[in-house]
Amino acid sequence: MKSMNLVIAGRPNVGKSSLFNRLLGRKRALVLDTPGVTRDRIVESASFWVRAKEYSVNLIDTGGLGEGQFKEEIRRQVDTALKEASVVLFVVDIKAGLTHADEEVFSELRRSGVSEKIPVILVLNKADSDLAEERFAEFYALGVENLIPVSAEHALQIDELKEMVVDLLNPEPLPVISDEIPDPEKEEVYVPRTPRIAIVGQPNVGKSTLLNAICGEKRTIVSPIAGTTVDAIDLDINWNGKDFTVIDTAGIRRKNKTEQGIEVLSVVQTRKTLERADLAFLVMDGEQGVYEQDEKIAGLIEEMGCSVILVLNKWDTQVGNKEFSQKLAEEEIRKKIRFLGYAPLVFTTAKDSIGLDRLFRVAQAVIEQRSLKIQTKELTEFLRNAAEVHNPNNAKFYFVHQSGRNPPTFVAHVSDPKKIHFSLSRHLVKAIRGHYGYLGTPVRLHFLKTKG
Repeated sequence: MKSMNLVIAGRPNVGKSSLFNRLLGRKRALVLDTPGVTRDRIVESASFWVRAKEYSVNLIDTGGLGEGQFKEEIRRQVDTALKEASVVLFVVDIKAGLTHADEEVFSELRRSGVSEKIPVILVLNKADSDLAEERFAEFYALGVENLIPVSAEHALQIDELKEMVVDLLNPEPLPVISDEIPDPEKEEVYVPRTPRIAIVGQPNVGKSTLLNAICGEKRTIVSPIAGTTVDAIDLDINWNGKDFTVIDTAGIRRKNKTEQGIEVLSVVQTRKTLERADLAFLVMDGEQGVYEQDEKIAGLIEEMGCSVILVLNKWDTQVGNKEFSQKLAEEEIRKKIRFLGYAPLVFTTAKDSIGLDRLFRVAQAVIEQRSLKIQTKELTEFLRNAAEVHNPNNAKFYFVHQSGRNPPTFVAHVSDPKKIHFSLSRHLVKAIRGHYGYLGTPVRLHFLKTKG
């Protein structure tokens, strides 16, 4: 069933991202009063319910067209989005009235020929304003046949906008799903989802360059200006026959360099991204070396329960340096990020697509091991035997079961959790890794008091 592609375009600060979030039904794009927060295009799948029928939609948020340091890069991203569009939602601020910037941006849209090929809906946002009614007529000057006043912030006329889209495109609705109640006696079947990989790290270490190399196109804006990427960008890719969703994130700066506004929201977005990711590529700068901030980001990844691969990028800058080999680089990284001793390390040069095949071979191995499910009987026998090697307080193990896979989490039912010395807990986690693997993945082991 083909989805409708809705491209949201317009000048900066008219509420495009607010409309995107409202149509999506959740907060996905950053919303701030500062113009130019959205720079890359953001794509999300959604459903529209119109007259009791469900329709599949791809929502595409774009950066504000006009002036600014990323003007040309944003324009290229918007042009790419428009080539995929089924309909354009051209957003203006009815409270501000029709501005010269609106007219210029819309003229560009006309010159590109897009408005002749596909429908354009003029979305008059912020229509909850007292000035909305008297300024409504100004926008007829753009010559758009389909226009509608809305308020993305207050959900005013959003359903009517969805109806307008469906009426213009006349798509086929999704098939009705059976309302049959599932049998509770049937064993739950684990269905693996498309793995989600978050690309994280400090600003300007090459995260967006890595993403573009993976995609084989300039999918995100690359610039030496730190902080170019702000929103998290989700992209579906296929690498050697395997499907992945790769998520580019904003660079996390040191706390004393993080200012209120866009930077703070970027940190929040990165944390949310890690919460929904299976695996993180922690990208570090092979030219500048590993910093304390890399260690802090590594700690955040482990806290969120993400699997992780350490990626030392820009390794081409060290080629020919006889005093600094890959072995020495790994020793330095392992020394500074000791708690991620289970994480594999891959050397890359993203700008030349070097190291990507190995990176994804390792990623596939990490993801497969992360999803491993161990039967209770086998796990209990294994951990009982492992505990006999080092159990200074003689804690009794009754049984052990795996309570989750993301991350792998185990619960040991014991006589007294207080008798579990930290060295025993560490020994058992190490034993689980040594026997079952879990490459690149944090392992959680909890102890619960149970009567024997």
